[in-house]
Parts: sequence; structure tokens; C-alpha cells
Amino acid sequence: MKQQIAITFGNEQILSTIRDKYPDRHLVIYQALNQQGKMMMLDYSGKESIFKSPVYYDILGHTGTDKWEGFISFSTLDLNFDQQKVFDARLNKLMSDGLPIGMHSIYSLNYHKDINQRVILGTWDSYSNFEIWKNSSHEFIPKEYRDSPSFYSHEAYYTPAEKKEAE
Repeated sequence: MKQQIAITFGNEQILSTIRDKYPDRHLVIYQALNQQGKMMMLDYSGKESIFKSPVYYDILGHTGTDKWEGFISFSTLDLNFDQQKVFDARLNKLMSDGLPIGMHSIYSLNYHKDINQRVILGTWDSYSNFEIWKNSSHEFIPKEYRDSPSFYSHEAYYTPAEKKEAE
């Protein structure tokens, strides 16, 4: 199993230059769903990063068949030790029970060298499949954690940016 995923951010020109320089990496440029112009590139090769300013995520677990050319979701949670146990148990159950409709793969990650910051990375058919799952009764973190003023979470959603043909 691969041990890391690396991402970087930049404008379309910079990210396209990186992609063109490393065609063997199959790099995908993503557009943030809710922020016009915010671009991200994800390297899932497991090889040493080619990015000048990479953000690394250590892979704790993975199931499914990746589909990097579709919608991807990142859910970041800052968890203490006890919360991690609950999170891990719920995520492991999801991974062993089978993925929801429209989800191709799921990764359990932590921000590199910070086990408290956990990330769920999902590859999906579409945003609508993700929304159906997110709004279902499936809960990773108990309500009492989410309602705590010290609990931190963040979500980000990306779709592949359209490739522009050379003129």
C-alpha cells in the first residue's frame, strides 16, 4: 500500500506546467467546488513528491477502487485520543461494510506527522452522491464532539478542472 498522498495549490498555469513536466505521474488538476480560481493538484503515485511546497498526508487505511477523474471530498477533523478511537471504529466499519452508492474509494489519512488531524478523502461519481451520503444518518463523530466549542472540522470539495487545448 502507498504510504503518502501529496497535494499542492496554485494557479492553473503553474499546475499545468507541473502536470506537463511529469506525464508519468497522471496528475489531476482540481477546481474547488465553492471557490472560483482555487486550484489543487493531487499526486497519488506514492513516489517522492515533485511539488516545491507539498502538503503531505499519511495513509492509515484505504478501500475501494480509486477514480481520480471525478468528484473528491476532503473532511478534516482535529481529534483527541478518545475521539480518534470512535472515529477509527466508525471508519473501519464503513470500510468493511462496503462503500455507499457512488463512492469509488475512501482513504483514512492524517496530516503528515500529526495523528490528531485526521482526514477522510473520498472519490465519488458526483457531488450529489456525496451529499446523499453526508446527509444520511451515518455519523463518524458523535454529536457531543461536534457541539463542543473546542472541536475543529473542515470540508473541501473538488472537481477536475477542464483541460484547455493549446491554441
